[in-house]
Amino acid sequence: MKKNYSEFKIGLSVILALVILIGAIIWGKGYALTAKSVKVEVRFSDIAGLEEGAYVLVNGLRKGKVQQFVLEQKDVLVRLSLDQKVKLNDDAVFEITSPDLMGGKVVNISPGTSGFAPTPGYIFVGKAGGGMNELMRMSSSLVDDVKRLLGVLEATAVNINKTAGDPRLQEAFLSSVNNLDKSSQRTLELITINEGKLNEVMDNLVVTTNSVRGLIENSSGEFSQSVIEFHTFVTELNRISQDVHQVVNQLNNNDGTLGQLINQGDLADDLKHTLAGIDSLVAQIRYEGLQTNVSLFGSKKPKPPRPDKDKGR
Repeated sequence: MKKNYSEFKIGLSVILALVILIGAIIWGKGYALTAKSVKVEVRFSDIAGLEEGAYVLVNGLRKGKVQQFVLEQKDVLVRLSLDQKVKLNDDAVFEITSPDLMGGKVVNISPGTSGFAPTPGYIFVGKAGGGMNELMRMSSSLVDDVKRLLGVLEATAVNINKTAGDPRLQEAFLSSVNNLDKSSQRTLELITINEGKLNEVMDNLVVTTNSVRGLIENSSGEFSQSVIEFHTFVTELNRISQDVHQVVNQLNNNDGTLGQLINQGDLADDLKHTLAGIDSLVAQIRYEGLQTNVSLFGSKKPKPPRPDKDKGR
C-alpha cells in the first residue's frame, strides 16, 4: 500500500512538472489558448528574409506573429495573426525591420492616425525596412564608390608626377623663381636709393592733403551759399517752365487774342485782307496823290440867292 502511494506521488509530481514546463513554454512563445486574435493580410514586394513565426510588433510591443506566406506573381502576401485588442486604421504602416544587429526579421506596425477602420478583406501594402542585408548592400555600394575615388586620385597623382617631372616645366619654374628673386632685389635697391625722395613725396602728399582739407573747411560757407543759390536758380527755372507751359496751354486752348490769332484761320484771313487793303491805299496815295475835301472849321454852306430888287436895277 505504501509502495503504491509512493508511486502515485511520483507520478503526480511528474505531471505537475510537465504542466509547469508546458505553461512556461506557452508563455515564453506567446501562444494563447483562446482564440483572441484577428487575421491581417499585408502585401510586400520583398519580405527581406522574414520567416513564419516571426514576431509582429505594434509600436515596438509584441502583439502577434507571422502565420503564412503566399507567393504571388510579383509580390508576397503575408498573413499575420494579431491581437484583437489592437485597433488599426486604414493608413497603418507595415514595415519589415531587424530590431537587433544580428537578430531575425520582424514586422513592425504603426497603427495610423486616419481614424477610419479598414474594410473587411482589406489588404495592406507594406515595405521592407533597412536591415543587415540593406546595410550590406549600402556598404558594398560605398566600397565601390571609394574604389572609384581612389582610382581618380591615383590617376591625378600620376598626372601630377608626370607634369612635375617634365624638365622643361622644372626649368621654367626655376627661371620664374629666379626672375622673381631678381625683381625683388631690384625693387629693394630702388627703394633704398630713393628713400629720401620717397619720404619727400610722402611729406608733400601729406601737405597737399592738409591744404585741400583746409581749403574745403574754409570754403564750406561759400560752397553752402553756392548750393543754396543753385537751388534757388533751379526753383526759379521750374517756375518759368510752368509759366511757359501755362502760356502754351492757353494758346492751344484759344485763350486770348494771340491764341485766337494763331489757331483761328478766319481771323488770320481777315487780317491778311486788311493788310492787303492798306497796301493798296498806300500805293494809290503814292502814285495819284491824296484828294480830300476837308473843312477844318465846319462844312462850307452855299451862298443864298440875291433879292428881287437887285434884279430890277
